[in-house]
Amino acid sequence: MDTRYMLEAKKHQIEVNLAALFDEVGNAIDAAIRCLVKKDQGVCEALIRNDVNLNEKRRLLEQDCLVAIASQQPVAHDLRDIIADMRITSELERMGDYAADIAASVLEMDGDDLSALGLLDVQRMSGLCQDMLSHAMRAHRENDAALARRVGADDDELDALLHHLSGALMDAMRANPAHVHNGSRMLWIAHNLERCGDRATNIAEQVIFRVEGVEVELN
Repeated sequence: MDTRYMLEAKKHQIEVNLAALFDEVGNAIDAAIRCLVKKDQGVCEALIRNDVNLNEKRRLLEQDCLVAIASQQPVAHDLRDIIADMRITSELERMGDYAADIAASVLEMDGDDLSALGLLDVQRMSGLCQDMLSHAMRAHRENDAALARRVGADDDELDALLHHLSGALMDAMRANPAHVHNGSRMLWIAHNLERCGDRATNIAEQVIFRVEGVEVELN
């Protein structure tokens, strides 16, 4: 069988599996915030259990990338595509870890109302994080470096939201020690969402690497 055909087939398989991982990680982040809002213990526990599956999917994708490099002798642009996809796989797996960490924090909370502890701000952070991941995914699919650069700009807004929320949470916990238990966990949840944004930005950087062949830092 023609070597070029085999390489293209392997790259196609990698892209299909990577698209599925994009979707699964996006769903995990969305589910983590839904279980925070609804205090759904079952959803939280399912997210934590599924983290093992995400780790395995990362391993298999990275294995496919390494096999393609070792066996198909890709030329420069193919090699760049495969290396970028392998890096993106790692970033997505870490985002899945953050979703599981959010679920674990929710399980540690008591049943008190979270409206005074920045729940709406956390939901805004989650929405922005989801948008960043969606834009990074589309930029990857369409090889759109301009769209990838927009992800870096959105990361600044996410950082600003975290800064605002952190200050408000500290004020709330100082004013009422009863808020410390849930408030400290909301801080961790917000931090995990901010880290998700950083990972989405890293993915966008890999898109630019694929398209333009240059290493950039967007944040």
